[in-house]
Amino acid sequence: MNDHRIISPIEMYSVARHNTNYYKSVVFYIRFEILEYSISEWLTSIEKCLRLTINAQPRLRLQVDLSRKEPFFIILPMNIFDYIFLNQIIENETNIGFHYNTYLPLWRIIILISHYSNTFDIIMTFNHAIADGISGMAFFTTFIEYLSNKSSMIYTLNNDRPLHEIIPYKLPKYSSLILQIIEKILLPNILSKYFFSKTYWTGNIQKNENNLLFKTHLVSFKLSNEILDLLHKKCQLEKTTIHTAILSSLLLSIIEIIDKKNLEFSCSTAINLRQYCQPIISNKQMGVFISAANTYHYIPYREYLLDLFWPLSRQIKEQINQEIQHSVIPLIHSLKFIHNWNQFLIDQRKTLPNGYQHSVEISNLLRWSFKTNNTSLKILYGGFTQSANIIGNVFLLSVVTINDILNVYISFHEENFQNIQQVNFIKDRMKQILNQVIYL
Repeated sequence: MNDHRIISPIEMYSVARHNTNYYKSVVFYIRFEILEYSISEWLTSIEKCLRLTINAQPRLRLQVDLSRKEPFFIILPMNIFDYIFLNQIIENETNIGFHYNTYLPLWRIIILISHYSNTFDIIMTFNHAIADGISGMAFFTTFIEYLSNKSSMIYTLNNDRPLHEIIPYKLPKYSSLILQIIEKILLPNILSKYFFSKTYWTGNIQKNENNLLFKTHLVSFKLSNEILDLLHKKCQLEKTTIHTAILSSLLLSIIEIIDKKNLEFSCSTAINLRQYCQPIISNKQMGVFISAANTYHYIPYREYLLDLFWPLSRQIKEQINQEIQHSVIPLIHSLKFIHNWNQFLIDQRKTLPNGYQHSVEISNLLRWSFKTNNTSLKILYGGFTQSANIIGNVFLLSVVTINDILNVYISFHEENFQNIQQVNFIKDRMKQILNQVIYL
């Protein structure tokens, strides 16, 4: 990637997270159903379309020899299809990093095949330094276009520019960003702790710095098309969004399951900046075009917490909109002040409660509809997830709606909880809340 241009500050953030073993990978998958022919007959077409997709994206093609005859994917066969096995493969992928060298790419592809079923899964994993969440959808958009015998855009090196060079420079309207620069970059650790004390929730256990496994665990759930449609209509009525409803359900579930009162949460929302770039970047182009909107929420004790759901959801939406207007874009340019990224992350961790910058982070890729004009193949659904972030958050929510099925993954580290079963309870309660609030 750095053979043809400098690495942008937002990309250096992911490089540093890799170097410090704080974060490993982003994972996407889509499930396909074969309506005609066999998987062995389909493999030739799949390999051809994967090659074309790799060639269309400089973030992929620059790291491999496209003339090689061997496939650019690994096939994992299984006797019967098992959701537990699929989720285990995805969890394993979030725990396997990449080597920064000239021999191996910063991405990999797995095809999961059951010889006794008519479905298969394509799993795409990459290092966050080369691509963001929308990039996974860009990859599958291009791949499915080729499967449908459609032409697709082939991006050149001129299309692949560092984010800070194409995002307009904008001074923050308020002093909040200046305070962030002072806190995170200029002040020594001890003074930063004193002047910028943090009281937000960061898990149940005070961690031992010398005994951390750093292994990502995943739990997940889906919402059907019918429930999602009802929830969407209710969100419109309440003047909020699916995104804020999902985040609200997690915050209230945490309070219920860990049985704590009057909690404060620090939350971070990943923001896709493609539409703010000059020129505008297509959602079909892979790269790193993201920033973050940070929000803070104090949730007082209530005997019936669901009374707080819609007011909390609206509060989250309002704060995110304010952050997008005033802080999200300037944050990209403020990263240019950081010179030693590895040391910056190590120092930052020392100033944070339990080493975490936020209680929760959410990445929501919104709605995607994948169809093909090939009558012998059907796209069913998919999902995406990420490594738990050592310095970032206790919970990392990864959300995407593919073909009207919403899929939520929660990434976390086991050592944050006295009982790992608590996270399963939180996940189950989230789904219950999202079903209940439709009728409030």
